[in-house]
Amino acid sequence: MLDSISRAWLVKPMVTDFVRNVVGEIRCRVYDWKHGVHTCGNVNLTGLTLVGNNRSYGVHYHPSHPKFLLQEFSKLNIDYNQFTFIDFGAGKGRVLLAASEFPFHRIIGVEFASELTAIACENIKRYRSATQKCTNVECLNIDAAEFEFPSGPLVLYLFNPFGPNVLRPLMQNLQRSLDADLRDVLLIYMSPFHGDLIEQETALRCIAHDTYHNLYSYSIPE
Repeated sequence: MLDSISRAWLVKPMVTDFVRNVVGEIRCRVYDWKHGVHTCGNVNLTGLTLVGNNRSYGVHYHPSHPKFLLQEFSKLNIDYNQFTFIDFGAGKGRVLLAASEFPFHRIIGVEFASELTAIACENIKRYRSATQKCTNVECLNIDAAEFEFPSGPLVLYLFNPFGPNVLRPLMQNLQRSLDADLRDVLLIYMSPFHGDLIEQETALRCIAHDTYHNLYSYSIPE
């Protein structure tokens, strides 16, 4: 009897996770169909054309769930028109499309895989949404470590796109940019395996922990 009960308790979470994953995949495919884009599907970097000097440090493409993105972006409590949104490891561009539902000043994707950048650019062109609020959207095919941060307040998004070898110089570049031009910065870090580097290399501090992500912030001192 006890063995049967134990097995039941083990099977139930597995079934729940399976159902959750299936439902999530269906919702993502509906999202693509609704907006006339192709953002679904994980992509391994093997065989892709990768630019820059950090080809060995990238992580495979796994798109963020659109429902999560819309929920998180709606909670930022900022004047969106003042902020530039940047997604590092943009992949096929789903995060950029979700961000365009908010009135950001500008939206930039950074992706070092040329083939994924081409798909993201095509998705940006094809995106259909009656509620889209920002059309100043682009995806750049460059190494994140070589990215130059634009002026003005920033919202940054990372879904664990690379390890410390890229994250560290990226954060050092961010801090140099902040030193030259003090402004507000928010950083959403999904699967924050290397979150300690954010606070080591920048003035940003973690202001919120969630199940799957951390939120970091730097605000101009009053």
